Amino acid sequence: MKLNFFKKTILNFSIFFVILFSLLFLIERVLIFYSTEDKDNYGFTTEFKKKYIRYNKYGYRDYEYNLKKKEGVFRIIVLGDSQTFGHGIKDLNNTWVKKLEKKLIESVGNTSIEVLSISGPGWNSDTYLYELFKNGFKFNPDLVILAYYHNDIPFPISLNCDSSDRKITPDINIFQSSKLVSFINFRINRLLEKIGEKPRYSDCLNQAYDSIGWEMNKFYLDIMGLSLSIKKIHFMITVIPLIHQLDSNYPLAGPHKKLKEFSIKRNIEFLDFYEEGFKNLNPSNLKVSKTDHHLNKNAGDIMADVLFEKIKGLIKYKNLSYFNKAFTLKEILNENPLLIKLDSLFNKLNSINTFILNSETKGLQVTRSSTQLIIKKLQKEKNVSNPISLTETKLSLSGDYIYHEKVTFHPNSKLPNLKESILNKSGVFIKTIEQIQPDTKVGLVALKLGQREFQFDFEGDENHKRIKLEKDITFPDPKVLDNWIFLNNHSPSEEYSRKELIQKLIDMTIKNPKIYYTSDDIKIINQADYFENLSNEIISQMYDERILFQTFLIFGRYGAKEYVNLLIELIDKSKPSLMSVNAA
Repeated sequence: MKLNFFKKTILNFSIFFVILFSLLFLIERVLIFYSTEDKDNYGFTTEFKKKYIRYNKYGYRDYEYNLKKKEGVFRIIVLGDSQTFGHGIKDLNNTWVKKLEKKLIESVGNTSIEVLSISGPGWNSDTYLYELFKNGFKFNPDLVILAYYHNDIPFPISLNCDSSDRKITPDINIFQSSKLVSFINFRINRLLEKIGEKPRYSDCLNQAYDSIGWEMNKFYLDIMGLSLSIKKIHFMITVIPLIHQLDSNYPLAGPHKKLKEFSIKRNIEFLDFYEEGFKNLNPSNLKVSKTDHHLNKNAGDIMADVLFEKIKGLIKYKNLSYFNKAFTLKEILNENPLLIKLDSLFNKLNSINTFILNSETKGLQVTRSSTQLIIKKLQKEKNVSNPISLTETKLSLSGDYIYHEKVTFHPNSKLPNLKESILNKSGVFIKTIEQIQPDTKVGLVALKLGQREFQFDFEGDENHKRIKLEKDITFPDPKVLDNWIFLNNHSPSEEYSRKELIQKLIDMTIKNPKIYYTSDDIKIINQADYFENLSNEIISQMYDERILFQTFLIFGRYGAKEYVNLLIELIDKSKPSLMSVNAA
């Protein structure tokens, strides 16, 4: 009797498992039949890249452009990541950058405007900066547009947020390719996000913008803005939205606001594609596929249309490439009447050497010599003759930048106060700041307050990128610094022998007496046997500590004091090493 019951139970269980596995198999087959996963992810495949992606000789997905611009051409460079590169877009002409170029060319009626794409999958703020220095400047652009996407921000070591999907099912080979398992994992992860047990992708992005990562990001953008400003290249920051929940509950409103405030504070032209083009649209119509959230052709049309509306002021000019570096981008895009008049007279410059244009608050004097164009701009108070500022820009006859000078005046006075000038001396930009003071003998004298020589050179290769900012000052990369301090990766002392480190310590101490003045510092210089009893480890630590300390000073020199303060707080809190604590 008991045996029959046992057999019956076994039989029932067997039937149950057969039915269950049959049902699961049937569901698996149905999911495979209706699944569009392979099609949806086609843009990520090697086959897609081989079939549709072509690069020019500089390694960018674009047509071949000569480094040297044709005379009369206004050249725009767009820096961006995979959203700009055209991930999942088969035809280069369907990428939004090429659509923008086509709209501009058709509106102008000729090819006097070029739009070049310098972009790539996985690029971030640091990549944009390095690529700008590596090749961007060689193309001699008139305008650089940064097509910023939210995951371009650095994720610092101190940020602990992982939004990647968790594997709910066992890590067994038979499950790896199962559509059913994939479906279950996906649904459970979305449920975990809904109940707050797992962060969403947007949650981690928001955390990054509330962390020291934002200060790191600002530094990359600031160095980009500084170099473009010194070289008199116009700059615009645009922000591409996350193609998800584009209604009033859009999850990344905070980062958009931060980027807008950053740009306004620095007088950089700004465009928010969410506010101007994507707000309240259906994300499903804008993505490459259900699982590929890159911009599709529809989204590309919106990008091109919105940006065209922002910069369409460029097409009002026929001779912009010759004089644009003497004016701000805002003046050009707002179609300043004096600029429109200048543009119309420009063709007559062969017969007119000097002309003067005036408005209620502005004056413009243009002088043409046999070798250069001199443009003077006077900004004055309304209904009063007192000047606010006077700028003078010297350009070559083809529009290349030679010299720029700006004089500001005391309020309600005709007396000059401050003079800032930048001289382009064979690619070295010498910036001088002078205070103008009255003198009883000669009337006015200029007292030099400071002078800096910017080089903006790219050195190294893909594995060892370096940017030279000034003589003896190399760009301090925040991401490299983050890895060095908190993960002890690639400390500077690793590159040198004991003998080389000792000599460098001596040289650093001699060259910087205002920084290194303690009794131990003096011993480095005066005590011949000072290093004999010190281990290699201590000498390396001494060198790294000084390098880190000087790196903090360089950040301060370039306006990143808030970043340094937050970094020091993190070091004091986590104490990653004695070297970093001492430097802090």
